[in-house]
Amino acid sequence: MWPDFSMYVHFPFCRMNCNFCSLHRQTAQNEDMASSYLQALSQELRLFGDVGCVPPLRALYLGGGTPTMLSADELNQLLDGIAAALRLPYSTDVEVTIECAPEQGRDFHGWAAFFRTLTSRRQLPVTRASVGVEAWSDAVLSRMGRTAATVSAIQALVAAVDQEVATYNVDFLVGYPRGPEGPREEGRDIVSAVSALRAQGMRVPSVSIYQLWAVENIPISRTALHTLPPADDLLQELWTVQSALYDFGYIAGYGTAFVRGAEDLHRWTRHRYESFRHLGFGSGSYSFLPDGLVQRERDVAGYRALLAQRSPHWGEVDRALNLVTRLSTVELEMRRIICGLRSGTPVPPPTATSAVELEELASKLNRLTDLGVLERRSEGLALSADSLLLTNAVSSYLHPGAMPRKPPAAWRAASVSRRRGAHTSG
Repeated sequence: MWPDFSMYVHFPFCRMNCNFCSLHRQTAQNEDMASSYLQALSQELRLFGDVGCVPPLRALYLGGGTPTMLSADELNQLLDGIAAALRLPYSTDVEVTIECAPEQGRDFHGWAAFFRTLTSRRQLPVTRASVGVEAWSDAVLSRMGRTAATVSAIQALVAAVDQEVATYNVDFLVGYPRGPEGPREEGRDIVSAVSALRAQGMRVPSVSIYQLWAVENIPISRTALHTLPPADDLLQELWTVQSALYDFGYIAGYGTAFVRGAEDLHRWTRHRYESFRHLGFGSGSYSFLPDGLVQRERDVAGYRALLAQRSPHWGEVDRALNLVTRLSTVELEMRRIICGLRSGTPVPPPTATSAVELEELASKLNRLTDLGVLERRSEGLALSADSLLLTNAVSSYLHPGAMPRKPPAAWRAASVSRRRGAHTSG
């Protein structure tokens, strides 16, 4: 049995239709869509728990979609179901993160009451929030499709989170098409946002920076490729933000996050990038296994139909939902290094270089070290502080084109190592 694991639970519904989002989500047309999905999710969790021998839970992430579009009562029922399925003792130390975004009809007092309910639970209390700020301009937020998000609404949400939740991160997007003013505004806007929130007495313990990618499943990329900022401008934006955050006293966190102190580091992020004992639940979720990876189809209707069967058992659900790709020894070694660099922990270089792919990887690592992007420490290689916001670029550079990060359907079908059924804990 695994010594522990991290967990992701996906809620694929939003009230806003953000045109920069590539995640598995859809706009909720009515309350029944969410409630029927929650019933299916609860059923999956019960079936998984009935298998027994579930390892200790280290970190839980409720993502989407927008899970905070649910009521506090609905989220409490979901957390109760997770605790019951995993048979968690009351004293368990689990980091519980929830994604949130501005919601119509909720002001500061409504948000404060909402989070107070979730953080005061006896089992699986929410300990961290991930706040989707994205931009600090009402005009840009409107163009993004974030109909409920204004700067004042975001400030009310962050203020409530700051008051009620132990720690949190605010998330910003870089690379969004901005029109005639160009991308150079973005860096200044992000710095202004952090400054404004801190000036209002908020802790702002962690800041995450995400980059818009020009890929097919992002609506704004399909319709406005010609307006996406050039790479040189993006690098300038990233450098502007990174320099300012270091000047504010932040330190490098995991992935592309900056934190005020070690207590604000995101346990869930580090665990899935280092241990590869990470299980996803719900439609379209993914899992990292010690010897492979899992991707589920983005099919809410099929997910609900499967879990609505009269007497499904876990083996049947596992085989139907989970498309597994087993990685070779070389692929596992490459994943260890590429994901390890994202975790913020120094990683030893390749253990063997007889494979062509590992020889190429070792050569690239040496080049990045010579350029100062990576630095050698006693424990291994790590990103330099100046290169934190190059994390995604470094991962892309190191990742061989012949090895997809998430296998597409055609590649999965052709892979001899592919099989269905994944969620076993050992």
